[in-house]
Formats: sequence, C-alpha cells, structure tokens
Amino acid sequence: MKITGLLLVAGAALSSTAQAITWKKADTIVGNDFYNKFNFFNGKDPTNGLVNYLAKEDAVQKNLTYVKDDSFVMRVDTVEIAPSGRNSVRIQSKALYENSVYILKVKHFPTGCATWPAFWTLTWNLTNWPSGGEIDILENANDQFDYNLGSIHVDKSCKLTQNEQSGTIVYDECYAYNSENAGCRIAMNGTSTTTWGDKLNKMGGGIVAMERDFSSSGKGVRMWFWDANSNLPSDVKTIGDTVNPDNWGKPAAYFNIPNCRDSFDPHSIVFDITLCGDWAGNTYEQTSCAAQYGVCSKQVRDFGSSFNDSYWDVTGLYIFSDDGNNVGTTTIAPNATRDVTASATLSPRSADQQDGSPVMVSTTGITAVFAAVLAVLIYYAA
Repeated sequence: MKITGLLLVAGAALSSTAQAITWKKADTIVGNDFYNKFNFFNGKDPTNGLVNYLAKEDAVQKNLTYVKDDSFVMRVDTVEIAPSGRNSVRIQSKALYENSVYILKVKHFPTGCATWPAFWTLTWNLTNWPSGGEIDILENANDQFDYNLGSIHVDKSCKLTQNEQSGTIVYDECYAYNSENAGCRIAMNGTSTTTWGDKLNKMGGGIVAMERDFSSSGKGVRMWFWDANSNLPSDVKTIGDTVNPDNWGKPAAYFNIPNCRDSFDPHSIVFDITLCGDWAGNTYEQTSCAAQYGVCSKQVRDFGSSFNDSYWDVTGLYIFSDDGNNVGTTTIAPNATRDVTASATLSPRSADQQDGSPVMVSTTGITAVFAAVLAVLIYYAA
C-alpha cells in the first residue's frame, strides 16, 4: 500500500511537470533593433537566385533597408536595368533560440513575379544542413499560391500525420531531399483568413506566429496566421510579458513530428528576398508571369519597376522562450552559407559536461523529479 501510494504521488509529480510551458518574452525587435540584432548576409545566394545580397552599409546607402515610423523595411532594388542580378537583402539573427514562440507583425509582404521571399529559422551549424533542421514560416514564389506555405526540412525520413489544423498537407515527408527539397509542407488555406498576396497587403498586412516546442509535453511545431481584419487573441493583439498559444484556436499548420524532434538544433532567424533561383525560377513558366515577361532572368534584368512590391515592412518581431532568454548568440559570419564553417556561443557547460557539446536550456524537470521519487520508493521498499 505504501508503494502504491507513493506511485500515485510519483505520477502526480510527473504529471505536474508535463504541463504546458509558460512562454516568457526573450526579445523584442522593432525598428532599428534589427540593425543591432541581425547580421546582413552578403555572400552568394545558396538557392541560386539572381540577386546580390548587400552588406548592411551598402544596403543602407542604396536605400534597400531603412526604418520609417518604427517599421523596418527590406526591399529589392528597382533600378530599371540590372544586367548582373538585382541587389537585395538577407539578414540572420545573432541570437539563437531552442523551444520558442515567434510573433511577427508585418504591414507588407514581398509579392510579385520572380519574387521568392521567406521568413524562416535554421540550424546554427550550417555546414551540416539539413542536420539541425529548418522551419519555413512564411514562404511563396511568383505569387504562385494565394496562401502562405509552412514547411519543415530534416535530415531523415519523418512523416506528417493529419493533426488538428485548418491548413492542407501538401507533402507529408519532411526529409529535406524528398520532393525536390520541398520537405513536408502545409498550405495555410483552410479558413477565410487571407494569408498571401496583394489582397493581404491592401488590408494592411497580417501577423504570423510559430511555436516550436520539442519538450516531453510539447506539441512540435504549430503556426497561426491572422490578417489585418482578424479578431486577434488578446496576447497577440497587445504584446505583453507572456503568451499562451493554447488559447489561440486551431493552428493553420501543425507539424507534430514525434519521430524527428531530435533532428533540431538551436536556430537563428532569417528574412530574405531572392529572385528566380531554384524555386521561383523553376516554376516561373507555370504561372502567368511567363506571359508577361517571357523568362525569369529577363524580368530581373530588364523590368525594375516590376519589383515595386518586393519588400518587407515589419512592425515588430517578438520572441518568447521557456525562461525568457535565448540559448546563446551566433558568431556566423555575415557571408556564411551552408558550405562554410559556422560556430556559436551557447550556454556555458556545467562542470560535469566536458565533451564540448552545447548545453540546451532545460524545459522540464521530469528527470530530476523522477529520480527523487524513485529514491523514496527504494527507501520504503527496503
């Protein structure tokens, strides 16, 4: 009876540690904060786009990035003739995040033919990609779809199952090299909410949120999208010190992925706008863009004004973690790609961890609680 009672206590203790995380604000990035908290990538586009990514000083000087009324703008150069590719912007956060919630508020999303914009997170260890994982939160190309696409890329076979979401599963295999590098993909097309295109921008933009929670009680990756006319959850409408995604209703996309959660490293955050490239270039003829401009490269070279809407106007990025902190800062060079070495500064190792592996922020106390309860059980059993 003693042991039975203690087992009940143990179960209660373990159950209490499996409660949902309280997400606490770790970062607020508004306006000029983007210049301080992101690196400007100025290497060759790894997706083979017809763009020249500029360093921060050059992007500012050419007015491809600026702050206006606390909004942060990143855009493609609209000079009419660009014989050697168009200048553009790609930035990557200096901070790294593990289990986190991201809320991005946007006035204007990049749209238009040849345009391939994305807001995404990826592993800090770029040399080993797709090991470490990638999560695409906002993505489209050539405005081929009138809805946003969420995707995940990992280094092993990992299948999606139908979950409680409003969107539609397009590809269910998350392995990065399956389905022409598409990974597993969900179309955010299941409600009346506008999630892409000119209509969304004319409404005043929208808000996207993503929860990544790979703790023992976590739900994997969930994404929500609200246009400017949506009835927002109170903690999304007014950003405070905490958020609770469980109160946000059915997600637009839900990647439970229980079999590949161990594939994800700490991630940094990326915004970019590329042109043509592996996706927009290869699907160009499947859209109305080809009838307007012929081929993708010709549009990029000769029609600068066609990129007038190819810009981000971001009013704020808010990140929440389980303890209100990030897990470290990256030292990735501004021109790093998946093909060059990158390193990161993570949480300090404890005295008993001498193998050089990074320390991750703990999200539960299950192991400690279980050990304590087990010790009591052994004592009474004896």
